[in-house]
Amino acid sequence: MNTSFIGVLGFVLVAATAAAIFGVRWQAQEYQVQLQRELGLRGAQALAQTFNKAISREWDSLRAVAGRTAYAEVAEMQEFSNAVVQAGGQIAWAGFASPDGEIIAGSRGERVGQDVSQRNWFRSGFSGETVGTAFTKNEGTDEEVSLINLSMPVKDSFGNTQAVAVYSVRISWVAEYMAEAAQELDLSAMIRDRKGQTLVDTRPEAGTDLPARVEGMILAGRPDADRTRLHRSDAGHLYAVLPNFTLNSMPGFGWTLIVDVRADAFGTAFPQFVKNINLILASIGLAVLVLTMLLFTYLTRPFQRLIRAATALADGQMVYPREEQSTRESMLLSAVLAQLQTQIQSLRAKP
Repeated sequence: MNTSFIGVLGFVLVAATAAAIFGVRWQAQEYQVQLQRELGLRGAQALAQTFNKAISREWDSLRAVAGRTAYAEVAEMQEFSNAVVQAGGQIAWAGFASPDGEIIAGSRGERVGQDVSQRNWFRSGFSGETVGTAFTKNEGTDEEVSLINLSMPVKDSFGNTQAVAVYSVRISWVAEYMAEAAQELDLSAMIRDRKGQTLVDTRPEAGTDLPARVEGMILAGRPDADRTRLHRSDAGHLYAVLPNFTLNSMPGFGWTLIVDVRADAFGTAFPQFVKNINLILASIGLAVLVLTMLLFTYLTRPFQRLIRAATALADGQMVYPREEQSTRESMLLSAVLAQLQTQIQSLRAKP
């Protein structure tokens, strides 16, 4: 009984513990995936909000400048252009173009007199607020600077366009701003423009290709899309794709935000959590095994003594069975053995 019971009990407990550990690990992995998805969704929304907050300040500044220069002289426009580029470094150049497309004021006096009538920022900005396409420019050094133009008309009180105001925003400022925000959230982020150019890439492996499924999700993004698409790669990365993530209060940028949430973003917390759960389950299984064995020993020990007493009686030895009271069965068996012993002894006493 001991061998069979301990063997069966050990097998059952080991199997049950292994099943519990497997189930907990599976549930933990599923929870990790759900947590990763939630982090990807919230991270994309947080980065989008961070970017919108930063870029909206530049739009507010451009609108304020345009509003204050509706009746300004060229000298005053020049003062505004010089002051804008000294505000924080995010604006590389600011200027004003006359209705016929000639630069009449520009930061540091640059490009004054240049004909920009065929430039997209002027043609589109003449009638309304517009965002241009990212481009590179050499600022007098060997290093090329990536820029994007924000432009809008300067209108008088009658709605007539008196000039076109333009800000050339540094893409590097956008990249640094997004990199800081992404680092705080322990994420990686990318921004693609409407032409598929990568404007910002904060990934450690910046420049590497995205999974084909993610590229397809980017291409499938519609201008009116308002849902974040999620994809988890085989390598444990989760990509959140948020098309057209800029605010409706600004002109459409046509940009797409891609957030990369790595499985190792959780650090050692999750593996340690799973390890602790496995240790707890194993400890519980071992404790149950030990306690059950002690209980079984406590219940079977009286029967072992009664078996020895019965064996002695069968061998003709006069022994007095110990009265057992641990269980009803042991009490009954000890009473029966005592009665048998009494009857055998009485029979021997007869002549």
